[in-house]
Amino acid sequence: MTQGHVFKSFDSKADLQSAAADWIAAALRDAIARRGGAVFMCSGGSTPGPIYETLSNAELAWDQVQVGLCDERWVEANHPASNGAMLERTLLQNRASEASYTPMKVAGNDPFRAVEQVDELYMDASLTDVMLLGMGPDAHTLSWFKGGRGYDEAISSDSTSVVAAVEAIESEVTGPNLLRMTLTQPCVAYARNILLLITGAEKKAVFESAPADAPVSIMKRAAGDSLTVFYCE
Repeated sequence: MTQGHVFKSFDSKADLQSAAADWIAAALRDAIARRGGAVFMCSGGSTPGPIYETLSNAELAWDQVQVGLCDERWVEANHPASNGAMLERTLLQNRASEASYTPMKVAGNDPFRAVEQVDELYMDASLTDVMLLGMGPDAHTLSWFKGGRGYDEAISSDSTSVVAAVEAIESEVTGPNLLRMTLTQPCVAYARNILLLITGAEKKAVFESAPADAPVSIMKRAAGDSLTVFYCE
């Protein structure tokens, strides 16, 4: 893949969020028109919440959209840190309640024992139409936490799995929920449209100066010209 990407700046977070909702809706409509369906992989975090709320009212054939997660903390569905719970509160409402949603968390306390099960559930993620990503101040994206258990499998271009289990090294960024499930590098490489949200000058500097082995740099190379970056201070 080529390494070019589109970078767009916005005057405010509200402008970025509005534009992101429009961008995602347009990409989903295009996929539905071309293929008769769309696969949308979502990330958690505070910035996507209002985007999902706006999207939930978008006029498109939601009954032809398969929704899933880019990554998930290995916590129960009612846990405050659950990305799935946030998605159900924000995106999977209104018109978008007609979408099909596949949680990433399954029964059991050990994500490493659940990889095969989640991999089967998430086979559609291997041909994602729209992937929404964020980035942490440590240059992680998805649940690709450098040095953690499972990290090498998650970022391997040779991975034959759609998902990988990860146990991050605890930091201010990870918080206490270290066990995760995440999409793997090949899912990024084959995604048709990837939108990365960056807010704040500090994160912009991290994105631009991250070393080649940083998770966000690995993602950027895998995504190539499928990547669009929306930024605001």
